[in-house]
Amino acid sequence: MTLRDEAWDTIMTTIASEGKFKLSELGFEDSEIFTVKRVAREMEGYGWLVRDSPQSGIWRAGPKAKLIFDFDEETLEAARQ
Repeated sequence: MTLRDEAWDTIMTTIASEGKFKLSELGFEDSEIFTVKRVAREMEGYGWLVRDSPQSGIWRAGPKAKLIFDFDEETLEAARQ
C-alpha cells in the first residue's frame, strides 16, 4: 500500500468513527505529513472533507462523507465542537 492509499484509508476510517480529526492525530511520521495533507486537501476538493477556513487544522466530514456514512446526530454534534 502506498502512503497516499494509507492516508486515504486512515482519514476515511477516522472520519467515519470520530467525525473530525487533526493531521497530528492520525499517527503518521513527521516526514509523511506533507503527503497526508495533500491527500486531505484533495479529499476536501472532492467534498469528502471540509474545514472552517483554509488555515484551520481541524478537518470534518464533508457533504459526500455525510451522504455515505450513517452518522448519528451525537457524532455530528461532537464534530462541530
